[in-house]
Amino acid sequence: MTFKPFHQNQNLLLPPSFADFLGESHEAVILAEFMAELNTAALEQSYHNTNGGSSAYHPVMLLSVLVYAYMNSIFSSRQIAKKLRQDLAFMYLAGSQTPDFRTLARFRKDKGSMLESVFVQVVHKAKDLGLVGFGTCSLDGTKIYANASKDKNTSLSGQIADLLKQADTTDALEDELYGNEANGVPAKLKTKAGRQQKKQQKTKAERVNTTDPDSKLMQMKRKDYAQAFNVQTITENGFVLSNSIFNTSADQGTLLGSLEQFKALHSDTPDKLLADKGYSSEDNYSFCEQNQIDAYIPIYKPGTDLSGYIYHPATDTYTDKRGRIYRFKQRMEKKDGISGKRGRPSQAVTVTTQKKLHRQFKHIVYLYQNTRTKAKKFLSISPGWQKYMRQQMKKLSTLKGRLLYRKRMTDVEGVFANIKHNLNFTRFRLRGFYGVATEWNLISLAHNLKKLL
Repeated sequence: MTFKPFHQNQNLLLPPSFADFLGESHEAVILAEFMAELNTAALEQSYHNTNGGSSAYHPVMLLSVLVYAYMNSIFSSRQIAKKLRQDLAFMYLAGSQTPDFRTLARFRKDKGSMLESVFVQVVHKAKDLGLVGFGTCSLDGTKIYANASKDKNTSLSGQIADLLKQADTTDALEDELYGNEANGVPAKLKTKAGRQQKKQQKTKAERVNTTDPDSKLMQMKRKDYAQAFNVQTITENGFVLSNSIFNTSADQGTLLGSLEQFKALHSDTPDKLLADKGYSSEDNYSFCEQNQIDAYIPIYKPGTDLSGYIYHPATDTYTDKRGRIYRFKQRMEKKDGISGKRGRPSQAVTVTTQKKLHRQFKHIVYLYQNTRTKAKKFLSISPGWQKYMRQQMKKLSTLKGRLLYRKRMTDVEGVFANIKHNLNFTRFRLRGFYGVATEWNLISLAHNLKKLL
C-alpha cells in the first residue's frame, strides 16, 4: 500500500489566501462582500482617536466577526476570540488580526446602538430584492432568559407607592359604583380595607433583580419561572423587520410600542398586521385604524351581547327582555387616559350631546335597581370595543381572512424557531434594555443574513 506524503511543518513559498481555501461560495466570503456594500460611516465616525493614541481595530472587521459568530451560534466573546486563532473563516473575516475577548465584548457593548443602522440597511436590501414589501406582516413575542438569576431578587418598597395611589383612586370609583352590592365579589374584597390588605399582600410578592434590574420574573415556555425579557418582533416572509424589548409578560400592551418602533426605523407602517388574540384590545384596534393598518387580531373576549336589550336614545336607557330598565349611571375611562366623568347628565343635555359624551369614554355603565328588594344589576357598554369586535369577527370569518391569518404561524413562529433552535439563542449574555436590544439586533442580523446570503 502506498500513501501520499504529508508534512505538517511544511513552509509555504508564498503567503496563503484564506479566500482560496474557503472558496468564493463560502458564507464568510459572501458576508464580507455584503458588509463592504453597507454604509458604516456612522460606526467608523464614532471613534475619536484622530488626534493621537493607538489605532483601533476596524469596526467593520469587528462587526463582521460578531455577526458571523452569531450566524454560527457562537455567542461567547472568549469562544469568538479562540475562533480567530483556529478557524479559517474567522481568520479571513478578521484579516488575520486577533482582537482579544475583552475587545470583542467592549465593542459589542459600546457600539450596540450603531447596529440598528446596519440592521435597517439589511432589511432595505431585502426590500430592494423584492423579498419584503411591508405588506402583510406578523407580530408576536417570545420570552428570552435574562443574564440574571431569580435568586438575586429583593423586595420592592418605595417604587410601588404610585401603584397604590392609582389603586386607591380605582377603589373610590368602585365603592361609589358598586357599594356593597357587588355580586360575585368575595366578601373580603367588598370593602376598601379588605382590598387594601389584598394589594399589600400582593405588593410583598413584587421583587426586583439586583443582577439585571430591567429583567422581570416571567413564566417561560416550559412553564418554569425565570428572569427574562419579552421580545416583540414584526416579521414578513420570514425576515425580521423590527423588534422591541419589554419586561412585561403580557403582549397586549406591546403592540403600540412595536409599531412605533417599526415606523421609527422604516418611516412606514405595515399594510396589514397579523397577531394572535393576546393583542386584542380597543386601544390596539384604534391605533391600527388611525394609522391605516388593516389589523387581523382575533377577539380575546366578546363584549356584552346587546341583542337582548332595547335602547331608548331619548332617555338613554336600556330595557332587557324581562322589562327591566337600566338607567345611565356612569362613564368610565376616558379614551385619552384621563379618569372618567361620573354622574348623570342634567336634563338640559340633548341626545346629540349625550352621544358625543359617550363616545369620549370606553365604558358606559347603566344600573337597574329593584324597587322592592333594592338589589342592583349593572350593564356595561363599550361602544368602541363592540365596533372593533364586529369588524374582526366579520373579517376573520371569511375564507380570504382565514387564509391570510394562517400566514402568521409560518411567518413569525418560523423566525423564532430558527433563532431559538437552529441558532440556539435562548439566553441573553448582556444585561439591561440596552444590552439585550444590542444582542437581539445581532441575532436578528444573523437570521436575516442567513436568509439573504
